[in-house]
Amino acid sequence: MKPILRPAVKADIPALCRIWEACFSDSRDYIEYFYLENFERIETLLIAVDEVPVSVVHMLPACLEGASISQRAKFIYAVGTLPEHRSNGYMSKLISTITADAKQQGNALFLKPSSPTMTEFYARFGFEKGSSFRLVSLDATATQPLEAEEISAVEYNRMRDAAFSGVPYVRWDDAHIQWCIDENRYFSGKTLKIIIDGSEYFMMGYPEKDTLIINETDLPLSRMKLLSTALCKMFGTKRIKAYMPSFYCREGECVLSSVFYNAPSASAYVNLILI
Repeated sequence: MKPILRPAVKADIPALCRIWEACFSDSRDYIEYFYLENFERIETLLIAVDEVPVSVVHMLPACLEGASISQRAKFIYAVGTLPEHRSNGYMSKLISTITADAKQQGNALFLKPSSPTMTEFYARFGFEKGSSFRLVSLDATATQPLEAEEISAVEYNRMRDAAFSGVPYVRWDDAHIQWCIDENRYFSGKTLKIIIDGSEYFMMGYPEKDTLIINETDLPLSRMKLLSTALCKMFGTKRIKAYMPSFYCREGECVLSSVFYNAPSASAYVNLILI
């Protein structure tokens, strides 16, 4: 039967879980949790063969914001094809479809490639290398005490917008921030407001073995170093690995964050693109 390209419906979720499991290392529990919490708010486009989904792309709503930028955008996530159906051009068909739609509607697209090979694959469709992180590794050394409290999605988003509105950045709605907080908690993480000398900073992180992974923060690196021991104690770790915005952090390894399509600024700051 001819492959059919169509939007996913709820009845497809078991088949989508099978594709996800075949392509990524996430547990079945996590995959089912993702769809339970997110299916209604995301766009899912698939290709079905004999009415069975075999290739899929997920898209989450976002906006590109900045001093002179305001553009609707979609974050492309969890793109995959069952191994036995690869080399049939299904993924190329999906990406061609969503890029054509984005061009027509004036939307930007962005994603985080999983490897240099995938970066080259997306370049064939017009995606440009964009923003980067500074990946900083710290040992727990300094001992300044930590004043922190867990915060809501609304407060986190308010603080995030205030911190990043001076540069081109990807803005998420509160629903996405809430999912990121829930996902972070699923991995035993915390989403914090940190208070130092009357100033407030936000931070989202989770423990991975003996390392605290900080997904996002506006905490200056100098202050993170001072709080390193207290942060590690809170998360039960020995060291820190932090993804720092490259526009204010110059230390650490430069790591590609995202590639963009149809965007006025491919260097926009991107984070909270799911664990």
